[in-house]
Amino acid sequence: MTVPENAAIDGQDEIFKLAKGYYTTKALLALWRLGVLERGAAGEDLELPAIAGRLGVGDPAHLRPIFDYLIVRGYLERSGQDVYRLSERGTAASPYFGYLSTMVGAYEPVFSRIEDLLSGRLVYGQDVKRSHEEMVRGLTSLEDRMMGTVTEVVRGSGARKVMDLGCGSARMLAHICAGGVRGVGVDRDPSSCAVARETVRREGLQDRITIIEGDAADVTSLPREAVEGVDMITVMFLLHEILRQRGRDGTVRLLREIAELLGESGSLAMVEVSGTVDHAYRENQLFVPEYELLHEYTNQRLAAREEWEAMAGEAGMKVVDVLPVDMCQAFCLVATPIGGAPR
Repeated sequence: MTVPENAAIDGQDEIFKLAKGYYTTKALLALWRLGVLERGAAGEDLELPAIAGRLGVGDPAHLRPIFDYLIVRGYLERSGQDVYRLSERGTAASPYFGYLSTMVGAYEPVFSRIEDLLSGRLVYGQDVKRSHEEMVRGLTSLEDRMMGTVTEVVRGSGARKVMDLGCGSARMLAHICAGGVRGVGVDRDPSSCAVARETVRREGLQDRITIIEGDAADVTSLPREAVEGVDMITVMFLLHEILRQRGRDGTVRLLREIAELLGESGSLAMVEVSGTVDHAYRENQLFVPEYELLHEYTNQRLAAREEWEAMAGEAGMKVVDVLPVDMCQAFCLVATPIGGAPR
């Protein structure tokens, strides 16, 4: 085998590209966590003295290196003395900043100890966990990218009462119910429920939306008064957790319970990311290899869209539509219990 003369240089360049990506990501993530990128995305000038004041930093110059670094990497530009703003590249990326939380920050506690997980010295869920708070924050930022699709499905179904399983911040549910639909949000995390109730209060929907702290993966345990009259269920990025933790049979069982709760006149709208086992196509799929990797080590499993369709069928539901969602290769599968008809 002949080794190209520039192989060593090319190999070094590849490693440097990886290192550059790491430092750029960490710098952007830091400014995202501090709320700086959100202000920049809103069109604000990023003035170091003002930012330093908010953060309690005595010397604004302490912040300058990371801002200057992101100028080099093309995400910021200087608009005055110690004043920065998002560049054209940064502005184009701003609708997707939530991915910094959902795909990097939330899993940072896991991947910073990945060698311990691989060796078995640590067990996910016991010794190390992902950051639920950062996951919720990232998804809240990204929800706008799927609000249109899911809202159209719910409103187009003619549903009168929708239940969102794993509602998180309830921004999606509030958006749906702003059109006159009643809603129930279910989440087992107390802090998420607190945020969801604040969302409902802020949107003035207290008379239309109820938030329940409960197990979204066990709909049979939810209060009868909450589920009564529900004719549409939405579940977004939750079933892949059930698939890994309860297996295919457990996932089908949950889908069957959802079908029974809905009855023949109800509909399910589930949003998931389609996994794939075909390595030949993975490189061209936005973040899917990385998304699959982080899920494998955090007690979750993606499935191909065809497998989700098959599980819905085994649960006594028929798929009536599959719609693309503008969020990381996601799709929205719409199904009705067998005997029901799309409205």
